[in-house]
Amino acid sequence: MNEEWSLVLEKFNLPFFRMSAIAPGSKPFFNELTKDQRIQVVKDMISIIKKRASSGIAITVEPKMYDEIVLKSPEIGSAYTCLLHMCVTAVRSWADENKYNGKIAYFFEGGHRSAHEANHYMTRIFKIPRLRAAHRYSSHSFVDKKEVKPLQAADLLAWQWLKDRKRNMEGNLSHRLDLQALVMDRIPPHHVMHFDKKKLQILSSIIYRNKYPLTYPGIFGLSPEDFAFFFKDILQ
Repeated sequence: MNEEWSLVLEKFNLPFFRMSAIAPGSKPFFNELTKDQRIQVVKDMISIIKKRASSGIAITVEPKMYDEIVLKSPEIGSAYTCLLHMCVTAVRSWADENKYNGKIAYFFEGGHRSAHEANHYMTRIFKIPRLRAAHRYSSHSFVDKKEVKPLQAADLLAWQWLKDRKRNMEGNLSHRLDLQALVMDRIPPHHVMHFDKKKLQILSSIIYRNKYPLTYPGIFGLSPEDFAFFFKDILQ
C-alpha cells in the first residue's frame, strides 16, 4: 500500500494526502491542482484502499452533547478517548470474525488535545494480559499523519463520514459520490456509527449499569447484542 500511495503522491507532486486540504484545494501544494486533478487523486486513493484495506471503521459524536449526557469517569474519558476505545474494540471484533491471530500495531494521529489521556488509557488497559491477547496487541503510537501513509487512508474515510453526518444533520440525506465509491460495493466492508442523543443516552445507561468496567468483549461491558446495536454498514 505504501508504494502505491507514494506513486500517486509523486504523480501529482503532493507531499502527503489530506482530504480536508484536497477537497477545497486551498492549501499549499493542493491549490496547484485543478479540480479535475484533485478528483482524480481521490479516485486513485479510493482505488488503493479498496484493493489493500481489510476493513474501514468510523465513529462520530458531537462532543458537547457527549459531555452533557455521558457520565464522567476516568475509565470513560473524553469523547475522543471513548471513540478511540470503540475503534480498538471494533478492530478486535474484526480480528475475531476473520480468525486473525497475528499481532496488531495500533497507530493514532498525534496532536489531539486528548491524546495524552487516550495514550494513558491504552497503556493502562494493555498492561492486562488477557486484553493484550484478545486485541492481538503488539504496540501503539501517536504519530504524524504526514509520515504514515495508512493513516492518510484512514483520514479519507474519517473526513467522508464526518462530512456525510454534517450533511445529514442539515437535512441532505444523499451521500457524496466519493463516499459512495468508497463503500457502495462493500469491498472492503466499511462499518460506521454516529452517536446521536438517543444512542448516547443508551450508552450512558449501560455504563452506569455496569459501573464503568473495562471488560471485554464489547465496549465498557456491552454485550454482543448491545455492541451490534451501534454497528451498521454505511448504506443499509
